[in-house]
Amino acid sequence: MGDDSEWMKLPTDEKVQHKVWKARAAGYDEAVKLFRTLDEKSPEFSKFAPLMKKFVTDSNAVAQEKALDAVIAYVENAAVAPKTAHEVVSGVVAKCLSASKTKTRDNGKEIIMLYVEAEKQEVVMEDVMEGWSNKNPKVVAACIQTMREALRDFGNKIIQIKPMVKFLPKLLEDRDKNVREETKHLVVEMYRWVGAAIKPKLVDFKPVQVAELEAEFEKLGNAKPQQARFLRSQQDLKAKMEEKAAKAEAGEEEEEEGDVAEDVDPYDLLEPVNILAALPKDFFDKVEAKKWQERKEALEAVQKLCESPKIEPGDYGPLVKSLMKVVAKDTNVMLVALGAKVLAGLARGLRKKFQPYAPNCIQTYLDKFKEKKPMVVTALRDAIDAAWQSISLEPITEDVLAALENKNPNIKAETASFLARCFARLTISTLPKKQLKTFCASLLKTVNDTALEVREASFMALGTAMKVVTEKNIMAYMADVDNLKMQKIKESCEKAVLLNAKGEPRSGGTAKAAAPKAGSAEPKPVTRPGAPPPSGASRPKTAPAKTGGPPKSKSGGPPRKKEGAKKASTPAEEKTEKVLSDDAVIEKATDFLGAEMLTQLENSNWKERLAGMENLTTMLRRMSKDMIPCQVCVRTIAKKPGFKDNNFQVLKLRVELVSHLALNAEFTKVSAEFCLPDLVEKVGDVKNGAAVQEAFSCIAEATSLDFVAGEVMRMAFAQKNPKNQSEALNWLTKAVTQFGLNTSPKIQRVQVKPHIENIKKAFAHTNPAVRTAAISLCAILYQYMGQQLRMFFEDEKAALLQQIDAEFEKVKGQKPPAPVRGLKPTDTGDDDDDDDDEKGGDDGDDNAADLVPRNDIGDRFSQELIESLADKNWKVRGEGLQKIISILNEAKFITGSLGPLPEAVKARLGDNNKILVTTTIGICVTLATNMGRHCKQHIKVIGPALIGCLGDSKPALRAAAVGALNAWVDQTTLTPLVECEAFSDALKLENPNLRQELFGWLTERLPNHKQLPKDEMKLCIPHLLSCLEDRNPEVRKKAGESLVPFMIHVGYDSVFKATSKLKPASKDQIMQIIEKARENLPAKQPKKKPATAPAASKAAAPAVSNDYDEEDAPPPRKKEKSPTAEPPETKGPAKGPGKTKAKAASAPSKRKKVEEDTGPPISINEPKEKRFKEERNMKTLKWNFMEPKAEYVEQLRNQMEKNFSKTMMDLLFHTDFKNHTKAIEILLKCMESAQNEQLGNLDLILKWFTLRFFDTNPSMLNKALEYISKLFKLLIDIDYNLHEFEANSFVPYLVIKVGENKDNVRREVRSIFKLLYKVYPASKMFVFICDGVKSKNSKQRTECLEELGYMIETYGISICQPSPQQALKVIAAQISERDNGVRNAALNSTVIAYMILGDNLYKYIGTLKEKDQSYLDERIKRTSKNKPAGGQPAAKQERPKSAPQQTQRSNTQPQIQRSNIGIPKSQSTNMVRKEFQLDIEDDSNKENYQMPQLIQHSDLDDLLQPVELPKIKARPPSPGPKFFNNADTSNTVSFVISQITNRDILTCVQALAQIDEVLKDIDKVAVMEDHVEQLLVAMSMQFKMAYSTHMGDDETTKEDVVRLYRCLLGTLLSLFQNSILATHASKDILKELIYILVTILLDNRLMELEDGPQVVRSVNVLVVKIVEKSDQTNVLCALIRLLQDCVDSQTCSNKFLELIMKCLWKMVRMLPDTIKELNLDRVLYDIHTFLRTFPSRTWKERANDLPLRTTKTILHSMAKLKGSKILSHLGQIDAGEVSEVKTYLQKVLKNEGNLHVEGEINGTTEDNKTSRSASKTKRLSKTTHDMLTEIFKKVGSKENTKEGLKDLYEFKRKFPDADIDPFLKKSSHFFQNYIERGLKAIENEEREKIDGKIGEIHKSVLIQLLQMKSSKKWRGVFGGDYYLERTSKISKDKLGHDPTVKPNVQTESTNADYYMERLRQLRAQCGLEPDTAKGDQLDSTPEKTEQDISPEQSPPKDIIDETEANDDTDSNKQSQPTQSKLADVSQLKARLEKIKQMANS
Repeated sequence: MGDDSEWMKLPTDEKVQHKVWKARAAGYDEAVKLFRTLDEKSPEFSKFAPLMKKFVTDSNAVAQEKALDAVIAYVENAAVAPKTAHEVVSGVVAKCLSASKTKTRDNGKEIIMLYVEAEKQEVVMEDVMEGWSNKNPKVVAACIQTMREALRDFGNKIIQIKPMVKFLPKLLEDRDKNVREETKHLVVEMYRWVGAAIKPKLVDFKPVQVAELEAEFEKLGNAKPQQARFLRSQQDLKAKMEEKAAKAEAGEEEEEEGDVAEDVDPYDLLEPVNILAALPKDFFDKVEAKKWQERKEALEAVQKLCESPKIEPGDYGPLVKSLMKVVAKDTNVMLVALGAKVLAGLARGLRKKFQPYAPNCIQTYLDKFKEKKPMVVTALRDAIDAAWQSISLEPITEDVLAALENKNPNIKAETASFLARCFARLTISTLPKKQLKTFCASLLKTVNDTALEVREASFMALGTAMKVVTEKNIMAYMADVDNLKMQKIKESCEKAVLLNAKGEPRSGGTAKAAAPKAGSAEPKPVTRPGAPPPSGASRPKTAPAKTGGPPKSKSGGPPRKKEGAKKASTPAEEKTEKVLSDDAVIEKATDFLGAEMLTQLENSNWKERLAGMENLTTMLRRMSKDMIPCQVCVRTIAKKPGFKDNNFQVLKLRVELVSHLALNAEFTKVSAEFCLPDLVEKVGDVKNGAAVQEAFSCIAEATSLDFVAGEVMRMAFAQKNPKNQSEALNWLTKAVTQFGLNTSPKIQRVQVKPHIENIKKAFAHTNPAVRTAAISLCAILYQYMGQQLRMFFEDEKAALLQQIDAEFEKVKGQKPPAPVRGLKPTDTGDDDDDDDDEKGGDDGDDNAADLVPRNDIGDRFSQELIESLADKNWKVRGEGLQKIISILNEAKFITGSLGPLPEAVKARLGDNNKILVTTTIGICVTLATNMGRHCKQHIKVIGPALIGCLGDSKPALRAAAVGALNAWVDQTTLTPLVECEAFSDALKLENPNLRQELFGWLTERLPNHKQLPKDEMKLCIPHLLSCLEDRNPEVRKKAGESLVPFMIHVGYDSVFKATSKLKPASKDQIMQIIEKARENLPAKQPKKKPATAPAASKAAAPAVSNDYDEEDAPPPRKKEKSPTAEPPETKGPAKGPGKTKAKAASAPSKRKKVEEDTGPPISINEPKEKRFKEERNMKTLKWNFMEPKAEYVEQLRNQMEKNFSKTMMDLLFHTDFKNHTKAIEILLKCMESAQNEQLGNLDLILKWFTLRFFDTNPSMLNKALEYISKLFKLLIDIDYNLHEFEANSFVPYLVIKVGENKDNVRREVRSIFKLLYKVYPASKMFVFICDGVKSKNSKQRTECLEELGYMIETYGISICQPSPQQALKVIAAQISERDNGVRNAALNSTVIAYMILGDNLYKYIGTLKEKDQSYLDERIKRTSKNKPAGGQPAAKQERPKSAPQQTQRSNTQPQIQRSNIGIPKSQSTNMVRKEFQLDIEDDSNKENYQMPQLIQHSDLDDLLQPVELPKIKARPPSPGPKFFNNADTSNTVSFVISQITNRDILTCVQALAQIDEVLKDIDKVAVMEDHVEQLLVAMSMQFKMAYSTHMGDDETTKEDVVRLYRCLLGTLLSLFQNSILATHASKDILKELIYILVTILLDNRLMELEDGPQVVRSVNVLVVKIVEKSDQTNVLCALIRLLQDCVDSQTCSNKFLELIMKCLWKMVRMLPDTIKELNLDRVLYDIHTFLRTFPSRTWKERANDLPLRTTKTILHSMAKLKGSKILSHLGQIDAGEVSEVKTYLQKVLKNEGNLHVEGEINGTTEDNKTSRSASKTKRLSKTTHDMLTEIFKKVGSKENTKEGLKDLYEFKRKFPDADIDPFLKKSSHFFQNYIERGLKAIENEEREKIDGKIGEIHKSVLIQLLQMKSSKKWRGVFGGDYYLERTSKISKDKLGHDPTVKPNVQTESTNADYYMERLRQLRAQCGLEPDTAKGDQLDSTPEKTEQDISPEQSPPKDIIDETEANDDTDSNKQSQPTQSKLADVSQLKARLEKIKQMANS
């Protein structure tokens, strides 16, 4: 306390600087109170000013928090506070913004905001932005957040955006995620304030970031931000905004006063680019060069520079002068256009700084307008518009007037157009009368010009000027204009769109008010609606109320009428109406409504106005149409305040009343003109916008959509409000959908072209909502107009075109919707045959195509032009083609009148110059696009020529021809080409390119095409069949693929009949192809039947031959929508109850009956295996998402459409949950009846339910879970196993649902988990549930942890996947969670694992935090107390009581989990399968239990005697898996194999033991056939792990590694000893396996281990077995590929390479016996690949060419064995490729030619030989012949069969060269096999006898060695017990027992060669012989040979067999295996005796 008293006496300014933090804290508190009491100009504040930075940087967190409060008080109250801004803000940035305390961070931000309020925003921005470069990412993120909040609160005028923009790209690439996210939020905030002005800076960001930001921009909407905090100088503005907000809350809406925040120009945010510095040094020289290419190069370089949106000002005089010279004088028009583009870019980049150069440039442009090239004119227009924006009209007035008087009409027209564009940007104040008068005088002269384009341009210029200055101000200069021209000018005035300074449309100003006056002179015709609708509040029905919707024609419009109904279908005459004067309107309104109501409507009190509108509405609704004076009512409603009423309720009534009048009164265009302008201004209103849009639609019904759409769009785009523009576009999109475009003669056709300009303006709009609305409108128009609409936007930017094309792609192929609104027909004579023939659809398409006016250009193709196309000079022909291209591009849409052009184009398609052919193909594409449907008359001329281009050798040209054909056929059909026999004629030409391209194209086009003429199509069949055996493989392939499409149109029978003309040799092969194709024929669509006829209950069967042989079979059509199938919710809004019934009743008499959907709801048209294959090959999206996206839903819809009925699809994919519930009920009903169908679509059903999991309706969710539960119970009953794809697409989303808030849902999901364990492996379920623990949802984590605990308790610790260590770590990590439920669940699960593992648990979970460890210890202690005495954990109440207890296993014992068995079933023991039921008696009668009688002991000493424990017998290594059914077996084996890859050696060894047991069991080994490759892959992985991980791991003992190696090698040896399983190994797997085995073979670390050499020898033996037993083709190809990899590798050792070659040499020796098994095509191709990669010529540079000689030895051996037939196996090698393999084989055959020719002449070929020796069999003598005869007689008799076989075996041993084939050939094949099996059995018996003798000898040797163990001599010679231990281990490994324990146990048969090797090693150790003999091991070093292995020289012995060796020697070697073995055994015995004697001596 003494210390405290010292500082407590100090003044405040000293306390805040004290060393003790408590003193500083107290000082800060005092400072806060002091600052709030002082005057703002008090000198005390100046005393504290230097201390402010120390305040914010206080080192103590508590004191710092109080210091910040003091700083806030200081900044708020001190006048000198702004001077401290820099020091304080920098301190806040460094110490406060990244503080751990939230209050400290918030106070720091508040201080910064207060400094901004104190007018120090520049200092604040500088200091905070300096924090963006801080090394601490927390500081950076906090600084960005602070700037964002400052911008949000103060706005962009105070917080300038421009300084921050340059930092954004770097911040978005920051490593810290928080920094990136905060930067994104900052960019979004910038967008809120400046809008699209920020978008040009997005080009510096990554595309992914741009996409994310664009998505965020779209979410913001159009709401304008408001400033929330204000500077001290803005307090007046603050008060004003608060007053405005208060009024808004009170409901008093005020008119906007126009104080809208100014939009930021993107130009101001950009950094200028200095292009003068970057200008090429030689630009001015190159731009004047003689060669146009050099000039072009110079201009292009500058053009790239001028593309910069903002250019730095400078002296651009020389540059502009040189560019103007190019534009004015260059002879190359391409360069003229390029120069103009450069000048335009320069003008846009400089803006006002371009003013000095603009007048001269404009003069040059005006003179150059004489050029006619569209390319030049477009560039000049762009350049002159850009230049004019930097000046006014005054400096260029003289030049413009001179141009208007020019003789050239092009100059006059373009000048007038330029003036019109200039006027559009001017206002009445910027267009002086003097200039207006001057220009009007000149323009009035040009309106009389003889050229049409001059007159039209002049009218547009005058009309635009009239709109700018109003008609009143311009009429003074048009006194002498006649009425006709004046009418033209006024029309142009209406069309003109005025632009603001940014080029955006603006409001019409006074021109809008003048519009009614202009129209008052002449009454406008209007359209009277038909019958009066019934009165009522709802809108009357305007379309036939047929429940299924009106039948659609092909174009999507309403049905057309027959010719007889034309008269009735003419539209009603339009009514005319005069415009009443204002006085007349007031007078009539007073008479009609009364003065009181008028007063109410104009009252200033909104409540009075509301009452008046309600009264008026009620009155008008009671009147009939003839009683309502429509114009008077409309003008009265529109009278001030009218539609600008501030109260939204009154405004809504006004708008709704207009809608009512439009439908229920004589509403004309005159009435519309009085209300539309004001309504357009309100279309974007948030509250009444929808009502305004409905009013537009009602007015369109009363007048016409074309009129209303034109007026609305014109007025909307004359305004500045983007909201109005976007909503106007949205309304037009909706209106086109409801009304259609041109679908009925009663509806005035909507002219699309006038709207195109507005759409283009919308595309260029800065507001994204406007652009989006425009693109949506284009998508709707595309459904009517097709690809023709795309042509209007070809000039747009590439990025925009990409968006448009993407939108078009979404609706491509969709028919436009049927119109539901429009004028009602006056007749009722509709016929019911509206769409009865195919022709009807074409008319609708033509109507859609005729929306665009077409030009007749036939007369423009003059004779001179056509002759130039046939000129000998290709340049002349090229110029002619270019002229045609210009004509077509200029004309755009053309008619079918082309004159002589088609024939000329056809000739040019066969031109020798390929460039011209490509150009001509482009012309063909343009013709098809421009003509549309009219190209049908020319396809027979141009189509065959295009098909001929498919035969060209250049792929690019063929691809272009295919594109052109598609363009023509898209506009017409294939029928004309088939009728003119173009296809059959083309196929006659034996051109492989033409055939393969044509077949490929027809394969795509034919399947979905309507039925083609059958007779003409049959002409193609013979050519198709001949192509099936074409020499070209690609032709054969394409012909095979096109078989099914051809059979669809001609039928199977036609193809079958055509095969009768084939050669017999070809027919069988082709018939197989045809039959295979027949299986793929699609099911034929059934013909439509009356609605009363029952539909087929099953899906159509696969097509048979008759299905496609009918002449008039129509193409497959889509089913029409059934009225009964469609749910009530989908039928659209009701349009009046009474009328609906009447229309529905009359529907059958008016339209064709619609086919009802009475088929089954679900079928199996497409099997799920196909879907699995597509998902596996990544052809479909993998079902993996966080939230369901549109593309996933669409994919599922497309997949389900094939197997689900239309009714079912409508229910499944409806937006209403009630329909989903109905769909689930249908699935429940048909679960039993359609069981197979539900199983066949199980994957789709489960995917659909995952979508429902994201819905929120509880009733639907409960229904879904009920169905899923029943479904899985059904799957359990039928023993179904869930497929991987089914589980992966369903289980993760079910796991998410376990975290639902509702308890019943969580319980249901947990019960489904229990069911899933029975149809899907629980080990795999564990992984899914374990992933659920990572969720942020605490309930989900809790439930998943509880379920994991249940699984561990039920199935044991081995259920944990991917390993117990990883799984238990995840569970234990949740103990530290704050949530109590999660923590308890994690503790419970961990304790369950502890009960199984004991203290070993801590090895798995690692070290926990102290607090978590205490929790766990306490829970374990508590659980142990409650544990029953038996040691088992107490069963939890929620667990099934009937579950059988698991027997306690050790934690090392493997526990294999099967998918369908072993899982306890709940609630009843009767559900347990039979094999798991316990044989116990009924113990229900518990009263009969008695206590057992205890034995009484009289003497206690008996009890104290030691107890003898029973001997523990060794348990078998592991129980073998039990097999119950194929599915269980497969899952079990797969699981065991998966354990092989476990990092734990013990787990792996146990799994290997189980697999080895199966491999050795003859009855069970068959189950491994499907798992060979899986097993080999797993073992290869474990080999790699042992080699790379375990061998280098100090913690892993080397004994364990050796044990692992032995188990792996033993299992592999068992596998490859089985000849059936060995052949299942593929090439790639063998390659990997041999690679790792050879790697282990060379591992020096093994040799250092005690048992390492034994492992090496085992690997050696295994590799030999693999080479001998595997599929010979696969292993040979694998070795060749390994050899290639070795040669190609820089790191491969020579030893590794030698071992691979030794394997190949061994295979070469085996070739005579294996040649017939080899797939020589594959082998030769792999050798070809080797020699192609390493040609022979490259080996001269290598030190060792042994690999090359090895491959040539293989070729040499195969050539000698196969002879000339070897050349027929080169099919896989490309015929056009020069192959070294082929060359070498021909060389070998040439050298061996005499031998093979002789053999072929004698009738023997190499295929009948296995080796040279085999071909030289000795002829039988008479004695041996008789002996064989007697032997075969014995074999043939039943009694002496065995004796005969033994005699035959002995005979073959004595006479190995004797040929017994003549005797065998006389018998049956079965008898031959019987003899072979019998001989093999005898041979095996003989070998077993020999092996038994060897085993006895080895046993005796071991016993003698054991007796010698204590001998000193022995120890001295062999180093102790080394040999004894080694021999003991070897014996243990080989014989299966330990000789030291039971030496007398009988041994298994072993290999004598093995012990020979052991003996040689012993002799080497004793010094009796050097250790040089290695036998035939792979790891021996080959002798270096210098011999070449080419055919000219004999190959070395260590590479190939001695093929020239003596045949007798070979025979002896083969015929005496037994004698050699006996000799070896005797030698072995003698040598061991010698060793024994040495040891005893």
